[in-house]
Amino acid sequence: MKVALLINTLSAGGAELHLLTLARHLYRRGLAVHVGYFKEVPGSRPLRGDFAAAHVTVTDLQGARAWDIAHLQRVVRWVREARPHILHTHLPRADFAGWFVKLLNPSLVWVASVHAVYGRRAWRGRWALPMFRIVWARADAIIAISNAVKAWLVGHMRISAEKVRVVPYGIDLKPFEKSFPFTKADDAFCVGTMGRLDPDKGHDVLIRAMSFIVDRYPHIRLYIAGHDPSGYGAQLRRLIAELGLEEHVRLPGFVQNVPRFMNGLDVFALASRTEGFGQVVIEAMAAGKPVIASGISPFTEIIIDGVTGVLVPPEQPEAFAEAVERLLLSPDTRKEMGVHGRRRVEAHFSAERMTDAVIGVYRELGVFV
Repeated sequence: MKVALLINTLSAGGAELHLLTLARHLYRRGLAVHVGYFKEVPGSRPLRGDFAAAHVTVTDLQGARAWDIAHLQRVVRWVREARPHILHTHLPRADFAGWFVKLLNPSLVWVASVHAVYGRRAWRGRWALPMFRIVWARADAIIAISNAVKAWLVGHMRISAEKVRVVPYGIDLKPFEKSFPFTKADDAFCVGTMGRLDPDKGHDVLIRAMSFIVDRYPHIRLYIAGHDPSGYGAQLRRLIAELGLEEHVRLPGFVQNVPRFMNGLDVFALASRTEGFGQVVIEAMAAGKPVIASGISPFTEIIIDGVTGVLVPPEQPEAFAEAVERLLLSPDTRKEMGVHGRRRVEAHFSAERMTDAVIGVYRELGVFV
């Protein structure tokens, strides 16, 4: 059984790390896995070596220039040579290529995974959304990574609900079992977040939240980890300086060892304005950390408010500050939330559970696995 996985980039990000986990586990289930990609993103960790170590064949399809249609010819040739039983695409450019391949080879089973609610102001490809109604409608099945993404596909993009299956991200739990914390001052209370430096991630909200509590708790620190693909970090640094938080807020850049980062925190926080899923949330929960997050879907699908973390209204720095202070003052609550969060990830967001669900979609489409 062969599966071809096609994605836009092969640099560390939510969708790319999800694909790496999926590819590893499909291989362990006995599938031959071929991965094709178009480009790598400067400033982020390349994953090609990780895929190779997982016994996955990787092909650079040389599609760095979005308008170079020659990469579509390379995709067609790659699929023809790999002869997969199923083509599974991830992210819009790959989905468009999947649609093109499907037009040329209607008998090929094609699944598209949709990783976000697209069309927001910051997404450069929003002008193409009307075309993607046609693209995604052609897929044999669509995997939405959350109920929020499915609701958008069905309600806004008018994709048939019968075509869309929800399969949340899943992660390997073992790396999070032991504590390998980064170096910090012994008395520091560490709040951390992780994600590319982008307005959608709400890092500015967390920075403003710090300004409400540092006077009372001068030992508090906020670490904002993530690569900076668009230069947004300069705006965050200006905000930090304006609020006089240089001693309290750090931007360590891209972090390669996620378990080590998570295990060094007391609380994980994420103030995103929009998300497709939020893999870093389940990674923090897997590390046994309480999570404070915007009360938006899909976080409402992951976090049980008051049990595994705290959901607060989005765009409200004071609400985030209050939640941080509450957990800072209650070590027992932090510990209990961490235990419940770990159990929730084990039960609902493991890599094994995700792989079972993806293989289930393949089988629904008549592909023997």
